[in-house]
Amino acid sequence: MEAFQGFLDSEKGQIGCLVILGDFFEFFFGFKKFFIREKSSAFTDYLPVFNKLQSLYREGTQIKYFEGNHDFFLRSFFSEQFGMEVEVYPDGYEERLEGKRVFIAHGDLSNPKQWAYRIFRGILKNSVTYRLIQVAGPRISRWVARKLSDLSYEKYHNDVQPASPPAFKAFARQKFLEGFEVVILGHSHFAEEVEEWIDGRRCFYYNVGDWMIHRSFLRFTPPDRFQLERYHGG
Repeated sequence: MEAFQGFLDSEKGQIGCLVILGDFFEFFFGFKKFFIREKSSAFTDYLPVFNKLQSLYREGTQIKYFEGNHDFFLRSFFSEQFGMEVEVYPDGYEERLEGKRVFIAHGDLSNPKQWAYRIFRGILKNSVTYRLIQVAGPRISRWVARKLSDLSYEKYHNDVQPASPPAFKAFARQKFLEGFEVVILGHSHFAEEVEEWIDGRRCFYYNVGDWMIHRSFLRFTPPDRFQLERYHGG
């Protein structure tokens, strides 16, 4: 978190729009004020980052948040708790950048063969589960989320990815065939850039990688420059 705050400080005055592709924290749920006495009681250890985002927002930076598999029910969280108008997207979204069709998503639904995960995700991300989490409150919910997260990391994640997951590139190619020129995903923890020509169109797939280990991010500079970078400060 300290490195991320340092990164935002180093980019002060240069960020027109900050796009967060989900899984920003280990567990992030948009608890309503009715269920928590004050904003600091739900995610006390996250407050330094929230305050930094709030400062960025007040300076005129637009913020967009794409929910991942660790983020739930955030649509009104930022406005209710911190007075920030953040665009929240539970799923993928089409963006227009300098006339180009760009598809942006967290990326956890990129592999259609992961049917068990899709069922599990459907159980987690529905109104009934949301109500149960609200009633359980931050302490119990975060304990359960930590246990599930530990199981997930043991099964799916290593510190070093030996190769790029092929399902993400296949997903991007399908989007190219649908007319998109740029596809931007996260989730894989593997930063990469892939160029492909489809029907005479130059298309790009980017994965932003991860912040926890590699401090990787994607920078877009108008009119058409995308660049994968790493933050080395902090």
